[in-house]
Amino acid sequence: MTFIELLSEYHIMPQFPPGAVRQAEMMPKEVRDSDLKDRCDLTDSLIITIDGDDAKDFDDAVSLELMENGNYCLGVHIADVTHYVAENTPIDRAAFARGTSVYLVDTVIPMLPFELSNELCSLKPGVVRLTVSVFMEITPRGKVENYKICKSFIKSHDRMTYAKATKILEGDEQLCTKYSHLVSMLHNMKRLAAILNKTRVHGGSIEFSTHESKITLDKDGKPVKVERYPITVSNNIIEEFMLICNVTVAKHLAAKGLPCVYRVHEQPDFERIERLARVLPVLGVEFQWKPDMRPRDFQRILDSVSSLDTCDVVNYLVLRTMSKARYSEKNLGHFGLAFSDYCHFTSPIRRYSDVAVHRMLKESLDGDLQPKRLDFFKELAVSASVTASVTEVNAADAEIAWKNVKKAEYMADHIGEKHTASITHVTANGFFAELANTVEGFVPARTIEDDLYVMNENGLSLDGMRTKRKFTIGDTVEIKVAAVDLGEAKIDFEVVGSRPLPAQRRKSAAKRRTGKKELSRDEKKVLKKLKEDSYEIRYQRMENRKKADFEKNIFENAVTFEVMDILEERYKFKKAEKGFAGVTVRDMASFVVLPVYRAHLYETSEISLKNALVSASKNVKNTVEMLGESFGFATNDEARLAAEYVCAALRHFDACMKHNDISWAKREKEYETLMRKIRERKERSK
Repeated sequence: MTFIELLSEYHIMPQFPPGAVRQAEMMPKEVRDSDLKDRCDLTDSLIITIDGDDAKDFDDAVSLELMENGNYCLGVHIADVTHYVAENTPIDRAAFARGTSVYLVDTVIPMLPFELSNELCSLKPGVVRLTVSVFMEITPRGKVENYKICKSFIKSHDRMTYAKATKILEGDEQLCTKYSHLVSMLHNMKRLAAILNKTRVHGGSIEFSTHESKITLDKDGKPVKVERYPITVSNNIIEEFMLICNVTVAKHLAAKGLPCVYRVHEQPDFERIERLARVLPVLGVEFQWKPDMRPRDFQRILDSVSSLDTCDVVNYLVLRTMSKARYSEKNLGHFGLAFSDYCHFTSPIRRYSDVAVHRMLKESLDGDLQPKRLDFFKELAVSASVTASVTEVNAADAEIAWKNVKKAEYMADHIGEKHTASITHVTANGFFAELANTVEGFVPARTIEDDLYVMNENGLSLDGMRTKRKFTIGDTVEIKVAAVDLGEAKIDFEVVGSRPLPAQRRKSAAKRRTGKKELSRDEKKVLKKLKEDSYEIRYQRMENRKKADFEKNIFENAVTFEVMDILEERYKFKKAEKGFAGVTVRDMASFVVLPVYRAHLYETSEISLKNALVSASKNVKNTVEMLGESFGFATNDEARLAAEYVCAALRHFDACMKHNDISWAKREKEYETLMRKIRERKERSK
């Protein structure tokens, strides 16, 4: 997969629309005096940023003071993006459509143009920047007693990195001398972060042990090193500070009864917990199942294996049991963190959910909201929640896919090497194993020649039918890098030391054979049954996917054609303009159908059809107006017509997914009829 193919597959637009580019070019280069009006002046406060070595967009800064009563005064200062990105402007529309920044190893596809993300909004040291500050008075027991939220401006004193801050905390003499003015504050931050973590875990928050990859590329973009991303004490400090800030903002909005884009994480469903209850005892882990399990029940499981070899696999299994976190206009709480109120507020440069929360929060600071604005924010909370949930998954999938490409390129130079790997996942056809550097490969069962291996009914292991040898999740195994498919970004391993099956004794020596073909009658029956069951499951999944993809393709084609037809009635695109507009509209069509598509394909109900329609209407209007701004034509009537059609088409898509008949020509006719009826109704109403 090439970089261009990746962008196309995940509908990621590297360029901003012309309207957003023009607006970005007109942005001021520095903060103006007029921008500072009615803001708290924090330029004399000791405020710093702590980020990764290669970070360019600094959207959060922190400060900490010890109060006379023994409490901590923690300040979290977040870039005030919405001061520059007003509602329904070209940049706002582009940011809403993107939903999030996408981080692809050494490349960033930003949510906001460079002029904002890396310059005007980035909290660079030594320059004045506009912020929204949250000051929290926290007791030595980790309780937030008081808080204050205000619009402010700061001048970051130092740009710290996780590596440097950690070395200072570890007593590096050279850095401690250079940053002597920060040493005391950093140690106080470490103490407060430990308090907050202890309080959070005591409240039931689940502490998963996970790891990410760090891939180093040379100047030509070739991977030269793959390793685990180091998590330091400084990472933990910033994580705890951002968590408590997000909780404080969510509680503030909830207490005032204001709309919010909440970050929610629901309790695991019954089937997942029941499966975990069957699996853990096999690994020797005591597990008492109950219908009302709380976060601390899962944390006890993780604590019980923290010093054992099975720690990673149990973490993996418990994590798989969890529901997926998402965004919602409803305050459903966060199960994993054990928070009753939680939102994302601290990264408005790279997440649109945070931009929406900033708008709601800042306007509430100026007084009570008028009913019309309250209704506007309620609708924004719905549309932003759906959009943020879908774009987050899309961006995460793209990031994983590109990391897999780079890992495959890296391992292509290491074919034949032997390593120790940990088994992470078992399938009917083999198992996945991960090296210490996070590279994962697949070991096909057919390549393990010393026996016939079948997946155990608990799904935890591949079991040899004769030798009783097992390959269980969490086991370490010696492997050899066998092959790399760069096109598919897949890596194959082989088990080291596997020997061919011995020949079975037969009546006739002439019929003797070696290898896996020499199976007993019972073994053949087992193998046949496994193949039949596996085929039936795979066939049903394939048919469901085929049906869903069929309906999705027709929907996208119909929407792209009809919306472009609406636009071309208003504006005659030049050839290059039409290409850009067509891709933009198709990306929009692919995006708005995803919540309903996934709901049917994976049988989930996380996003209701009602909310999907609200989000679709917003996205369609947003896209049409974005194109109008880019090419200089009015789009009010066109945006409303397009939104009405797409919502009708989405309802039809939902209905089509519920029955099995498949006819491309028939379905196209149905979508054409929808548009004709809408146009006829509008003509009658004139």
